[in-house]
Amino acid sequence: MKIKLKSSIIEADIADNFWKRLIGLSFSKKKNMFFSMSYESKWSFWMFGVNYPLNIIFLDKNKEVVDVKKAEPLSLNPKTWRTYVPIKPCKYVLETPFELRIRVNDKLDW
Repeated sequence: MKIKLKSSIIEADIADNFWKRLIGLSFSKKKNMFFSMSYESKWSFWMFGVNYPLNIIFLDKNKEVVDVKKAEPLSLNPKTWRTYVPIKPCKYVLETPFELRIRVNDKLDW
């Protein structure tokens, strides 16, 4: 899938069913993953099996960024055992290990 942000285009794998959303980027190499949810909610994400930091970008049904979280891999330190939840409901989520300079209120297109 191609996602347009301002003047750049990024490629992302699509997690559009239960199993793909469950597995996400677990045990994968660095890449972008786009989650399409069936409805808007405050979906939570965790870093099980992901051994690199991520930027989790939450978007509403209008494709506007509502929140961005920096996620760290799980470790033996209990402080890393957490979930990442947006401050507002979202319908789409983009996980990326790359710095994309995306901010709240930015609009993406696909």
